[in-house]
Amino acid sequence: MKRPVEERFDLVTALAADLFKTPLALVSLTEVERISSLSDPKPSSEDPPQVWTFSAAALRMGPDALMIVTDATADPRFAADPLVTGGANIRFYAGAVLTTRDGRTLGTLCVLDTRARRRPAPAKLERLKMLAKIVVDELELARAHRLAGERHRLLELTESVSGVGYWRIDVATGAVSWSDMVYGIHGVRREDFVPDRENSLALYHPEDQARVVDCVRRAIAARGAFEFQLRIHRPDGETRDVVSKGLCELDEQGEVVAVFGVFQDITEQARALDAARRSERRYRLLADNMGDVITRIRLDGGSNYISPAIERILGYQPEEMTGRLAQAFVHEADHPLVLATFDQLARGLDQKTLQHRAVHKDGRTVWVETSFRLVRDGQGSPFEIVAVIRDATERKLLEDAMIAARDEAREQAQRAAMAERMAGVGHWRFEAETRTVTWSEQMYQIYGLDPALPLDFSALMSMSHPEDQAAARQRLAAVLATGEPMEEAVSRIVRADGQVRHITGASAVEKNADGRVMAVVGTMRDITEQRQARIALSQSEARYRLLAENASDLIMHSDLAGRVTYISPSVLPTTGFAPEDIVGSDIFSWIDPADAARVRATVAAQFKSHGAAPATAVEFRARHKDGRVLWLEGRPTLAFDLQTGAITGITDVVRDISARRALEAELRAARAEAETAAAVKSEFLANMSHELRTPLTAVLGFSRLAEEQPELSDTTRGYLRRTSNAGQALLSTINDILDFSKLEAGQVEIEARPMSPAQMAAETLDLFAAQAAGKGLALTVSDLEALPRTVRADPDRVRQILLNLIGNAVKFTTTGGVRLDVAFDPLGERLTFTVTDTGPGVPDDRVDCLFRRFSQVDASSTRKHGGTGLGLAICKGLADAMGGDIGVRGAAGEGACFWFALPAPVVEAVAPVASEQDEILLPAGCRILVADDNRTNRELVRAMLTPFDVELSEAVDGLGAVAAASRAPFDLILMDLRMPGLDGVGAARRIRTENGPNAAIPILAFSADVDQIEGSGLFDGVVGKPLAGASLLTAITRAIA
Repeated sequence: MKRPVEERFDLVTALAADLFKTPLALVSLTEVERISSLSDPKPSSEDPPQVWTFSAAALRMGPDALMIVTDATADPRFAADPLVTGGANIRFYAGAVLTTRDGRTLGTLCVLDTRARRRPAPAKLERLKMLAKIVVDELELARAHRLAGERHRLLELTESVSGVGYWRIDVATGAVSWSDMVYGIHGVRREDFVPDRENSLALYHPEDQARVVDCVRRAIAARGAFEFQLRIHRPDGETRDVVSKGLCELDEQGEVVAVFGVFQDITEQARALDAARRSERRYRLLADNMGDVITRIRLDGGSNYISPAIERILGYQPEEMTGRLAQAFVHEADHPLVLATFDQLARGLDQKTLQHRAVHKDGRTVWVETSFRLVRDGQGSPFEIVAVIRDATERKLLEDAMIAARDEAREQAQRAAMAERMAGVGHWRFEAETRTVTWSEQMYQIYGLDPALPLDFSALMSMSHPEDQAAARQRLAAVLATGEPMEEAVSRIVRADGQVRHITGASAVEKNADGRVMAVVGTMRDITEQRQARIALSQSEARYRLLAENASDLIMHSDLAGRVTYISPSVLPTTGFAPEDIVGSDIFSWIDPADAARVRATVAAQFKSHGAAPATAVEFRARHKDGRVLWLEGRPTLAFDLQTGAITGITDVVRDISARRALEAELRAARAEAETAAAVKSEFLANMSHELRTPLTAVLGFSRLAEEQPELSDTTRGYLRRTSNAGQALLSTINDILDFSKLEAGQVEIEARPMSPAQMAAETLDLFAAQAAGKGLALTVSDLEALPRTVRADPDRVRQILLNLIGNAVKFTTTGGVRLDVAFDPLGERLTFTVTDTGPGVPDDRVDCLFRRFSQVDASSTRKHGGTGLGLAICKGLADAMGGDIGVRGAAGEGACFWFALPAPVVEAVAPVASEQDEILLPAGCRILVADDNRTNRELVRAMLTPFDVELSEAVDGLGAVAAASRAPFDLILMDLRMPGLDGVGAARRIRTENGPNAAIPILAFSADVDQIEGSGLFDGVVGKPLAGASLLTAITRAIA
């Protein structure tokens, strides 16, 4: 019986014989010769002649060749051939080489005659070539179908062996397709269940349904892959754990057209592959007539003549088309192609054949193949074009069907490869007759071989483990002998790199119509890691038990119901209970009820993340057997079944932290006590500052005013100067104590802003010029030109450190001098100040204590030079607060070199700030309210402002200040902060908010505690205590300006 493709050959050869009016027409293939004789209505019983000699000669001419032999007896190639000299008596031969699109030659289509003939017309030869193309299309389509069928059988075999099922969702229609294995995994039957979205989701665990939908949605949005694990409630009541992996299927534009993937039942760890099954569509189209249209076309595209056959192809009568431009009947999209061909022919191209679309009279599109040939006039110039038009619609459909079949085969191959990679399963094929083997890529991976190497059956069998080779050969022989598939079996192989691997596999057979085994097809999977994991698991369990039995911490496990199933022996010394007292009890029965909710929340977080979240420590109380309370710390984690991945319970490592909790309680109490003491200390220092600065304000202020009286004697003026100096010394001591207290409390704020290092060095050194000159000391400074113009640092704190270091150098140096060096490191952006003196120096054993509080090089220096011993400690604190360093170099008798360095990035220079020595311009009749509970301070302010035309009012407390401010307007209010009853901050707030006549006038804070006003937004400035006349007048001038 002939196969369908051979029957199609019969139709083609019949058309060829009829076309050329020959008794014979044959299709001769390079692999197996297929011959049909259709011209004789009563074919003889003899087989048609074997024309391979002629076909071989035609094939040697190359792809798409035509070979014409008009008289074989006159052709030296065939004159002595038996086909010519023998009974076949072949004289005429015309053959077209069967050529694929990629240039491969498959054979020939030929016509033969027993009498010599003239060379056929070119039109007939072109038709013969077209018939040859139809034969090639049939062969290619048959090959594509065979490959697709083989892939399909391999996918079915992979699915049955590995237990992996395939599914696909069409994004446009929402249609869902399942393989039989997926139905089996879900426990439903194809004939009873429709796997649409609703029905499928209904089978999934309620907690997994939303996750599945979201996972697929996000994969489609990202055009990527996904993987998830879920639980299935089958109709028979059984719950199965499955894993699904999938990919997005994209069209040529990169848009998602479908989502496809695999399902694997991991409850029993059956690894399988369910072939994605898609119904294959077969398109077979053959041309059953060769009706051609002949047309004469002018070089401008107009038609001179069209044969009547045009009606059969495009539905037009010839007269309807004559005279019209040819492109009027060409599909608009193909106009450029046809017009370009006309242009080439008009420029001298002899002929060209192209395939394009034409428009039928009824509007539909018709595919045609047009062969254009240039006709020249007597002078050889292009004259007109003759075109032969053939209906190529059916051929085009046939080509589309072939492409679709190829794409289907390619897609199935890709799915098979994806399934192999996902499941780690390779497939192989053994041809029984030739004993040749073909492998998939995954098989090369399993055996560790290079895919480029040729496969030899004997060599492959030799890669079986020596102890397993005999059994492997016996299994294969049994399959070939019985035709029964081979059940899954485990064996060993020795890879090319020497590794011994454990594999498992199964096979099926392919038989011919007689039942004889033609091939064996099978799958194989490497289970080495799985086997090693089982061994490692048993070893790990043994080690774990040994560790648990000897650990000091409690190791325990509870099931999903919360019952303790295991607890280590260390529970006895920790809680007084023996393990058997705890096992079987509820895990929360021995946890303090007040802490149970916190422990439950920690465990719930583990379940919510499915064990992905890191273990979190949770502290709770429990009762010892003797009744005392224990503090314990646990880190509960989920326990999983290593085979199925299912959660089996909770594992916890519990530690006794009772001693640590007791120590923490002691530390908290100590910290609270220290914080209370610090608060008391801060309050004490603040009060001490106020109480000391208040009388100092009077002492210093009235001393300065008295010194300015011209009628004083020199003796009295000297007494007053000594009084003022003593007050300044006392003020310096108070400032040192307060600064150091703030440093210890971490309350010093660093305010970095642009500053000039050169100006800072020069101005600070100038302050000591008179004192140094009085002692005969030389004050020098390094070259300041190399310094950057402006850096970012806190100028107040830098000046404070410089004043201390230079002041100490001048104070302790009796002869010689003091030098200030300033350097800048542009790479590290650090500014370094160095103060070097020729004084007594610093002994090596006293260097370490210099920067400690209340510490000096020699106690006698305190008696001689004074000081609190806090200056250098404050300098170190300020340097640390600015991120810098401070230190000293030198030795006893050699002078000292103190330095400090700090980060100082270069910044753009800014406009200089207003000078501190502002011109004093108080408007005549300026009204000022002074609010201070200390009468001496009020009198001092009045005395300082007496030289100016100022109208001064007084208030003795905060309430008095509010009352005075509500009655009459003032130009400025000077407000003391510490007053009985309503303090200065409260009084200022009421003045600002009660909408009186002074709600918007400037208010200056009058206090030594500047920090108290920061951030309040109530004051326009501050006048510090002790009060200096210049500072007071400057502050007032700025405020009312």
